[in-house]
Amino acid sequence: MKTHFKEKPYSCPDCGKRFINENYIQIHQRIHTGERPFLCSQCGRGFHTASSLKLHEMQHSGERPFACSICGKTFRINSYLTAHYQTHIKDRPFICSVCGKGYSRAEELKVHHRLHTGERPYECGECGKSFIYRQAELRDHQRTHTGERPYQCSFCDKRFALSGTLVRHERLHTGITPYHCSDCGKTFAQQWTLTTHMRTHTGEKPYSCTQCDKSFVAPGELRRHTRIHTGEKPYTCADCGRSFNQSGRLREHEKIHFGEKFDCPECEKSFTRASSLKNHFRLHTGERPYGCDICGRGFSRSQSLRLHRRKHEQIQTEEEAAFSVNNDDFSQSDDNSPINMCITDKND
Repeated sequence: MKTHFKEKPYSCPDCGKRFINENYIQIHQRIHTGERPFLCSQCGRGFHTASSLKLHEMQHSGERPFACSICGKTFRINSYLTAHYQTHIKDRPFICSVCGKGYSRAEELKVHHRLHTGERPYECGECGKSFIYRQAELRDHQRTHTGERPYQCSFCDKRFALSGTLVRHERLHTGITPYHCSDCGKTFAQQWTLTTHMRTHTGEKPYSCTQCDKSFVAPGELRRHTRIHTGEKPYTCADCGRSFNQSGRLREHEKIHFGEKFDCPECEKSFTRASSLKNHFRLHTGERPYGCDICGRGFSRSQSLRLHRRKHEQIQTEEEAAFSVNNDDFSQSDDNSPINMCITDKND
Protein backbone atom coordinates (compact mmCIF):
# COMPACT_ATOMS: atom_id res chain seq x y z
CA MET A 1 0.00 0.00 0.00
CA LYS A 2 2.96 2.35 0.51
CA THR A 3 3.43 2.41 -3.24
CA HIS A 4 -0.07 3.77 -3.70
CA PHE A 5 0.39 6.46 -1.03
CA LYS A 6 3.49 7.66 -2.89
CA GLU A 7 1.49 7.80 -6.10
CA LYS A 8 -1.26 9.80 -4.31
CA PRO A 9 0.53 12.17 -1.93
CA TYR A 10 -2.34 14.67 -1.51
CA SER A 11 -5.20 13.88 0.88
CA CYS A 12 -8.58 15.51 1.48
CA PRO A 13 -8.74 17.05 5.01
CA ASP A 14 -12.44 16.16 5.27
CA CYS A 15 -12.55 12.46 4.34
CA GLY A 16 -8.90 11.43 3.86
CA LYS A 17 -9.31 10.41 0.20
CA ARG A 18 -5.98 10.67 -1.62
CA PHE A 19 -5.16 12.18 -5.03
CA ILE A 20 -2.25 12.31 -7.43
CA ASN A 21 -2.63 16.05 -8.03
CA GLU A 22 -3.22 18.85 -5.51
CA ASN A 23 -5.72 20.52 -7.86
CA TYR A 24 -7.94 17.43 -7.66
CA ILE A 25 -8.43 18.07 -3.93
CA GLN A 26 -9.90 21.52 -4.58
CA ILE A 27 -12.34 20.01 -7.08
CA HIS A 28 -13.10 17.01 -4.84
CA GLN A 29 -13.88 19.21 -1.81
CA ARG A 30 -16.82 20.69 -3.69
CA ILE A 31 -18.52 17.36 -2.99
CA HIS A 32 -18.28 18.16 0.74
CA THR A 33 -19.19 21.85 0.44
CA GLY A 34 -21.89 21.33 -2.19
CA GLU A 35 -20.34 24.10 -4.27
CA ARG A 36 -21.31 23.98 -7.96
CA PRO A 37 -19.88 27.22 -9.38
CA PHE A 38 -20.40 26.41 -13.06
CA LEU A 39 -24.04 27.07 -13.99
CA CYS A 40 -25.83 26.14 -17.21
CA SER A 41 -27.29 29.24 -18.86
CA GLN A 42 -30.14 27.18 -20.34
CA CYS A 43 -31.54 25.30 -17.33
CA GLY A 44 -29.63 26.66 -14.35
CA ARG A 45 -28.14 23.32 -13.33
CA GLY A 46 -24.83 23.62 -11.48
CA PHE A 47 -21.64 21.60 -11.94
CA HIS A 48 -18.43 21.07 -10.01
CA THR A 49 -16.17 21.64 -13.03
CA ALA A 50 -16.15 23.64 -16.23
CA SER A 51 -15.61 20.52 -18.33
CA SER A 52 -18.74 18.90 -16.86
CA LEU A 53 -20.74 22.02 -17.70
CA LYS A 54 -19.41 22.03 -21.26
CA LEU A 55 -20.46 18.41 -21.82
CA HIS A 56 -23.88 19.11 -20.31
CA GLU A 57 -24.47 22.17 -22.51
CA MET A 58 -24.01 19.98 -25.59
CA GLN A 59 -27.33 18.33 -24.69
CA HIS A 60 -29.05 21.70 -25.17
CA SER A 61 -27.13 22.77 -28.27
CA GLY A 62 -27.03 19.35 -29.94
CA GLU A 63 -23.31 19.91 -30.58
CA ARG A 64 -21.40 16.72 -31.45
CA PRO A 65 -17.84 17.88 -32.15
CA PHE A 66 -16.18 14.47 -32.49
CA ALA A 67 -16.69 13.06 -35.99
CA CYS A 68 -15.66 9.68 -37.40
CA SER A 69 -13.27 10.23 -40.30
CA ILE A 70 -14.50 7.03 -41.98
CA CYS A 71 -18.30 7.24 -41.92
CA GLY A 72 -18.93 10.78 -40.66
CA LYS A 73 -20.95 9.78 -37.58
CA THR A 74 -20.60 12.36 -34.80
CA PHE A 75 -20.38 12.09 -31.02
CA ARG A 76 -20.50 14.41 -28.01
CA ILE A 77 -17.65 12.70 -26.16
CA ASN A 78 -14.30 11.62 -27.57
CA SER A 79 -14.36 8.26 -25.76
CA TYR A 80 -17.57 7.37 -27.62
CA LEU A 81 -15.83 8.10 -30.92
CA THR A 82 -12.88 5.91 -29.89
CA ALA A 83 -15.24 3.02 -29.15
CA HIS A 84 -17.06 3.60 -32.45
CA TYR A 85 -13.82 3.31 -34.44
CA GLN A 86 -13.64 -0.35 -33.40
CA THR A 87 -16.50 -1.08 -35.80
CA HIS A 88 -14.29 -0.07 -38.74
CA ILE A 89 -11.27 -2.18 -37.82
CA LYS A 90 -10.59 -4.83 -40.49
CA ASP A 91 -10.55 -7.74 -38.02
CA ARG A 92 -14.20 -6.97 -37.09
CA PRO A 93 -15.97 -7.66 -40.40
CA PHE A 94 -19.26 -8.85 -38.85
CA ILE A 95 -21.35 -5.72 -38.27
CA CYS A 96 -24.65 -5.59 -36.36
CA SER A 97 -27.38 -4.26 -38.65
CA VAL A 98 -29.20 -2.69 -35.68
CA CYS A 99 -26.52 -0.71 -33.83
CA GLY A 100 -23.45 -0.97 -36.09
CA LYS A 101 -21.18 -2.67 -33.55
CA GLY A 102 -18.51 -4.89 -35.17
CA TYR A 103 -17.25 -8.38 -34.25
CA SER A 104 -14.39 -10.58 -35.39
CA ARG A 105 -16.48 -13.77 -35.57
CA ALA A 106 -19.99 -14.51 -36.83
CA GLU A 107 -20.78 -16.41 -33.61
CA GLU A 108 -20.00 -13.29 -31.55
CA LEU A 109 -22.39 -11.24 -33.68
CA LYS A 110 -25.09 -13.90 -33.28
CA VAL A 111 -24.79 -13.75 -29.49
CA HIS A 112 -24.76 -9.92 -29.52
CA HIS A 113 -27.92 -9.83 -31.62
CA ARG A 114 -29.83 -11.38 -28.72
CA LEU A 115 -29.59 -8.00 -26.99
CA HIS A 116 -31.87 -6.61 -29.70
CA THR A 117 -34.18 -9.63 -30.14
CA GLY A 118 -34.55 -10.41 -26.43
CA GLU A 119 -33.67 -14.08 -26.98
CA ARG A 120 -32.42 -15.79 -23.78
CA PRO A 121 -31.67 -19.45 -24.59
CA TYR A 122 -30.16 -20.50 -21.23
CA GLU A 123 -32.90 -21.04 -18.62
CA CYS A 124 -32.60 -21.92 -14.93
CA GLY A 125 -34.62 -25.01 -14.01
CA GLU A 126 -35.13 -23.75 -10.43
CA CYS A 127 -36.60 -20.29 -10.94
CA GLY A 128 -37.07 -19.92 -14.71
CA LYS A 129 -34.67 -16.99 -15.06
CA SER A 130 -32.99 -17.00 -18.49
CA PHE A 131 -29.68 -15.66 -19.80
CA ILE A 132 -28.36 -14.27 -23.06
CA TYR A 133 -24.71 -15.08 -23.32
CA ARG A 134 -23.44 -18.51 -22.34
CA GLN A 135 -24.03 -21.68 -20.37
CA ALA A 136 -21.44 -20.55 -17.81
CA GLU A 137 -23.62 -17.56 -16.94
CA LEU A 138 -26.45 -19.95 -16.06
CA ARG A 139 -24.07 -22.10 -13.99
CA ASP A 140 -22.95 -19.04 -12.02
CA HIS A 141 -26.58 -18.05 -11.40
CA GLN A 142 -27.51 -21.52 -10.11
CA ARG A 143 -25.11 -21.00 -7.19
CA THR A 144 -27.65 -18.53 -5.77
CA HIS A 145 -29.90 -21.58 -5.28
CA THR A 146 -27.25 -24.04 -4.05
CA GLY A 147 -25.33 -21.55 -1.88
CA GLU A 148 -22.03 -22.75 -3.40
CA ARG A 149 -19.15 -20.25 -3.04
CA PRO A 150 -16.10 -21.87 -4.67
CA TYR A 151 -13.91 -18.75 -4.98
CA GLN A 152 -11.99 -17.78 -1.82
CA CYS A 153 -10.09 -14.54 -1.28
CA SER A 154 -6.33 -15.04 -0.91
CA PHE A 155 -6.15 -12.15 1.58
CA CYS A 156 -9.07 -12.98 3.91
CA ASP A 157 -11.52 -15.82 4.52
CA LYS A 158 -14.40 -14.47 2.40
CA ARG A 159 -15.80 -16.71 -0.32
CA PHE A 160 -17.74 -15.81 -3.46
CA ALA A 161 -20.04 -17.50 -5.95
CA LEU A 162 -18.51 -15.70 -8.96
CA SER A 163 -14.87 -15.36 -10.01
CA GLY A 164 -15.49 -11.79 -11.17
CA THR A 165 -16.81 -10.87 -7.72
CA LEU A 166 -13.63 -12.29 -6.18
CA VAL A 167 -11.44 -10.22 -8.52
CA ARG A 168 -13.30 -7.02 -7.60
CA HIS A 169 -13.15 -7.88 -3.89
CA GLU A 170 -9.39 -8.51 -3.91
CA ARG A 171 -8.82 -5.03 -5.31
CA LEU A 172 -10.07 -3.77 -1.94
CA HIS A 173 -6.96 -5.38 -0.45
CA THR A 174 -4.49 -4.38 -3.16
CA GLY A 175 -5.84 -0.84 -3.60
CA ILE A 176 -5.40 -1.00 -7.38
CA THR A 177 -7.59 1.69 -8.99
CA PRO A 178 -5.88 2.61 -12.28
CA TYR A 179 -8.74 4.60 -13.85
CA HIS A 180 -9.20 8.18 -12.62
CA CYS A 181 -11.80 10.82 -13.39
CA SER A 182 -10.34 13.97 -14.93
CA ASP A 183 -13.18 16.06 -13.47
CA CYS A 184 -13.10 15.17 -9.77
CA GLY A 185 -10.03 12.94 -9.40
CA LYS A 186 -11.99 9.92 -8.17
CA THR A 187 -10.34 6.62 -9.11
CA PHE A 188 -11.80 3.28 -10.18
CA ALA A 189 -10.68 -0.31 -10.51
CA GLN A 190 -12.40 -0.85 -13.87
CA GLN A 191 -12.80 1.21 -17.04
CA TRP A 192 -16.56 0.66 -17.33
CA THR A 193 -17.04 1.97 -13.78
CA LEU A 194 -15.25 5.18 -14.75
CA THR A 195 -17.40 5.51 -17.89
CA THR A 196 -20.55 5.18 -15.78
CA HIS A 197 -19.21 7.64 -13.20
CA MET A 198 -18.51 10.27 -15.87
CA ARG A 199 -22.25 10.42 -16.56
CA THR A 200 -22.75 11.92 -13.09
CA HIS A 201 -20.80 14.93 -14.38
CA THR A 202 -22.43 15.16 -17.81
CA GLY A 203 -25.97 14.36 -16.68
CA GLU A 204 -26.30 11.76 -19.42
CA LYS A 205 -28.79 8.93 -18.76
CA PRO A 206 -28.77 6.74 -21.88
CA TYR A 207 -30.74 3.77 -20.51
CA SER A 208 -34.50 4.42 -20.59
CA CYS A 209 -37.30 2.30 -19.13
CA THR A 210 -39.86 1.16 -21.70
CA GLN A 211 -42.58 0.97 -19.02
CA CYS A 212 -42.27 4.55 -17.67
CA ASP A 213 -40.35 7.74 -18.37
CA LYS A 214 -37.38 7.10 -16.04
CA SER A 215 -33.81 6.98 -17.38
CA PHE A 216 -30.59 5.69 -15.82
CA VAL A 217 -26.82 6.11 -16.14
CA ALA A 218 -26.05 2.37 -16.13
CA PRO A 219 -27.72 -0.75 -17.56
CA GLY A 220 -27.63 -2.42 -14.15
CA GLU A 221 -29.72 0.40 -12.69
CA LEU A 222 -32.27 -0.06 -15.48
CA ARG A 223 -32.43 -3.83 -14.89
CA ARG A 224 -33.04 -3.34 -11.17
CA HIS A 225 -35.69 -0.70 -11.86
CA THR A 226 -37.49 -2.90 -14.42
CA ARG A 227 -38.08 -5.50 -11.71
CA ILE A 228 -40.44 -3.00 -10.05
CA HIS A 229 -42.70 -3.37 -13.10
CA THR A 230 -42.23 -7.13 -13.61
CA GLY A 231 -42.20 -8.16 -9.94
CA GLU A 232 -39.18 -10.37 -10.66
CA LYS A 233 -37.16 -11.45 -7.59
CA PRO A 234 -34.27 -13.50 -8.98
CA TYR A 235 -32.06 -13.57 -5.86
CA THR A 236 -33.10 -16.35 -3.48
CA CYS A 237 -31.72 -17.10 -0.03
CA ALA A 238 -30.34 -20.65 0.10
CA ASP A 239 -31.16 -20.93 3.82
CA CYS A 240 -34.81 -19.86 4.01
CA GLY A 241 -35.96 -19.47 0.38
CA ARG A 242 -36.88 -15.80 0.65
CA SER A 243 -36.44 -13.93 -2.66
CA PHE A 244 -35.23 -10.40 -3.43
CA ASN A 245 -35.16 -8.14 -6.48
CA GLN A 246 -31.59 -6.96 -5.82
CA SER A 247 -28.45 -8.93 -4.99
CA GLY A 248 -27.46 -6.34 -2.38
CA ARG A 249 -30.68 -6.93 -0.46
CA LEU A 250 -30.02 -10.67 -0.51
CA ARG A 251 -26.51 -10.11 0.89
CA GLU A 252 -27.90 -7.94 3.68
CA HIS A 253 -30.53 -10.59 4.44
CA GLU A 254 -27.95 -13.41 4.51
CA LYS A 255 -26.16 -11.70 7.40
CA ILE A 256 -29.10 -12.75 9.57
CA HIS A 257 -28.19 -16.40 8.90
CA PHE A 258 -24.40 -15.91 8.98
CA GLY A 259 -24.66 -14.03 12.28
CA GLU A 260 -22.53 -11.14 10.97
CA LYS A 261 -23.02 -8.04 13.13
CA PHE A 262 -21.97 -4.40 12.92
CA ASP A 263 -21.09 -3.25 16.44
CA CYS A 264 -21.30 0.33 17.66
CA PRO A 265 -17.92 1.42 19.13
CA GLU A 266 -19.66 3.80 21.56
CA CYS A 267 -22.25 1.49 23.12
CA GLU A 268 -23.15 -2.19 23.20
CA LYS A 269 -25.69 -2.14 20.38
CA SER A 270 -25.12 -4.19 17.22
CA PHE A 271 -26.84 -4.18 13.85
CA THR A 272 -27.26 -6.54 10.91
CA ARG A 273 -26.76 -3.72 8.40
CA ALA A 274 -23.91 -1.23 8.04
CA SER A 275 -26.44 1.46 7.08
CA SER A 276 -28.35 0.89 10.33
CA LEU A 277 -25.14 1.30 12.33
CA LYS A 278 -24.36 4.50 10.42
CA ASN A 279 -27.78 5.95 11.25
CA HIS A 280 -27.48 4.88 14.89
CA PHE A 281 -23.98 6.35 15.29
CA ARG A 282 -25.36 9.81 14.56
CA LEU A 283 -27.05 9.65 17.98
CA HIS A 284 -23.54 9.72 19.47
CA THR A 285 -22.02 12.29 17.13
CA GLY A 286 -25.05 14.58 16.98
CA GLU A 287 -24.76 14.71 13.19
CA ARG A 288 -27.99 15.79 11.45
CA PRO A 289 -27.23 15.81 7.70
CA TYR A 290 -30.86 16.02 6.53
CA GLY A 291 -32.05 19.63 6.80
CA CYS A 292 -35.55 21.02 6.27
CA ASP A 293 -35.52 23.69 3.55
CA ILE A 294 -38.49 25.47 5.17
CA CYS A 295 -37.41 25.92 8.79
CA GLY A 296 -33.81 24.71 8.77
CA ARG A 297 -34.29 21.98 11.37
CA GLY A 298 -31.86 19.04 10.99
CA PHE A 299 -32.48 15.32 11.25
CA SER A 300 -30.25 12.28 11.57
CA ARG A 301 -32.34 10.17 9.17
CA SER A 302 -33.95 10.97 5.83
CA GLN A 303 -37.15 9.21 6.94
CA SER A 304 -37.47 11.61 9.89
CA LEU A 305 -37.14 14.56 7.52
CA ARG A 306 -39.90 13.18 5.27
CA LEU A 307 -42.25 12.80 8.25
CA HIS A 308 -41.38 16.31 9.40
CA ARG A 309 -42.10 17.80 5.98
CA ARG A 310 -45.61 16.33 6.11
CA LYS A 311 -46.33 18.57 9.11
CA HIS A 312 -45.46 21.63 7.03
CA GLU A 313 -47.69 20.35 4.24
CA GLN A 314 -50.53 19.68 6.70
CA ILE A 315 -50.32 23.21 8.15
CA GLN A 316 -50.22 24.71 4.66
CA THR A 317 -53.32 22.70 3.67
CA GLU A 318 -55.19 23.82 6.79
CA GLU A 319 -54.25 27.45 6.20
CA GLU A 320 -55.37 27.32 2.57
CA ALA A 321 -58.68 25.73 3.61
CA ALA A 322 -59.29 28.41 6.24
CA PHE A 323 -58.37 31.15 3.78
CA SER A 324 -60.80 29.82 1.19
CA VAL A 325 -63.68 29.78 3.75
CA ASN A 326 -63.32 33.39 4.82
CA ASN A 327 -60.52 35.56 3.54
CA ASP A 328 -61.39 38.50 5.82
CA ASP A 329 -61.57 36.47 9.02
CA PHE A 330 -58.43 34.46 8.28
CA SER A 331 -55.59 34.98 10.72
CA GLN A 332 -52.68 32.85 11.75
CA SER A 333 -51.28 32.64 15.26
CA ASP A 334 -47.56 32.93 15.62
CA ASP A 335 -47.66 29.67 17.58
CA ASN A 336 -48.83 27.84 14.44
CA SER A 337 -46.13 29.19 12.13
CA PRO A 338 -43.85 26.63 10.48
CA ILE A 339 -40.82 27.92 12.42
CA ASN A 340 -42.47 27.77 15.87
CA MET A 341 -44.03 24.41 15.05
CA CYS A 342 -40.54 23.02 14.49
CA ILE A 343 -39.13 24.56 17.66
CA THR A 344 -41.78 22.82 19.78
CA ASP A 345 -41.43 19.53 17.87
CA LYS A 346 -39.84 16.61 19.64
CA ASN A 347 -36.37 15.58 18.57
CA ASP A 348 -36.28 12.77 16.03
